[in-house]
Amino acid sequence: MTETPLLQVRGLSKRYGAGCSLCEHPVSGDDAPVRCPACGSIWACRSLDFHVYPGEILGVVGESGSGKSTMVKCLYFDEAITGGEMRITAYKNGTSELFTESSQQKRYIRNHLMGMVYQNPLLGLRMNFSSSGNIAEKLFAAGHFHVGTIRERASSLLDRVEIPVSRMDEPPKQFSGGMQQRVQISKALANHPPLLLLDEVTTGLDLSVQAKVIDLIRDIQRELQVAMIVVSHDLGVIRMLADRTMVMRNGCIVEQGLTDQILEDPQHPYTQLLVHSLL
Repeated sequence: MTETPLLQVRGLSKRYGAGCSLCEHPVSGDDAPVRCPACGSIWACRSLDFHVYPGEILGVVGESGSGKSTMVKCLYFDEAITGGEMRITAYKNGTSELFTESSQQKRYIRNHLMGMVYQNPLLGLRMNFSSSGNIAEKLFAAGHFHVGTIRERASSLLDRVEIPVSRMDEPPKQFSGGMQQRVQISKALANHPPLLLLDEVTTGLDLSVQAKVIDLIRDIQRELQVAMIVVSHDLGVIRMLADRTMVMRNGCIVEQGLTDQILEDPQHPYTQLLVHSLL
């Protein structure tokens, strides 16, 4: 593993609501209230610091409402941040702060340097487009317009995620939930991004389908050396996938470290509760 992180995030904060003098800045500590008693604003993420190395899988675990999904949506520019910085070495050698880039440059970063797989495939796929058309959309956005090349790339990607090439012109609405997630993964990989963001991709799937999706994610990481941030409320999924893990509660990171270390010797009481509930 290289010493220079691919992704560096500092002080990432996200508040829902206008805010007031009482909640102008996020209060540290996971026991601090997330809702402002005066104006009702909510801090979903509070001063998050973390990094991801090239080819590494970082697991993010926490209960519903802990802020983990909001965090990845901020990283993908789906949500506007309230504060913080993000840098990625694949863009201007990591010298540029990405949240302050123009909308045009943010689109470039989304289309070339990141891939996103949402928990709900409706957010990541156009259900009435063909599966190959969904991949083509990502390629078009990155400036690829040769139809033959696009179809060849789509065919290769769908085959890679075990979608029959004979069904590449069928819309995802005709597919099962597990197949829809695999189409999402193929779309996210379309432009060889160095970083994938995966938000609860196994939630709601049958156990056998979950296992196939997890195996696919591991194969992709091993063969393509793509760095990933894998968000889940299921510590079992994180155990199988993540090199390092960070635990979130009430919008804060309460503990982070090597996954084996987190699971075998959790330090924070909340992490201890999560680990014991898994056993």
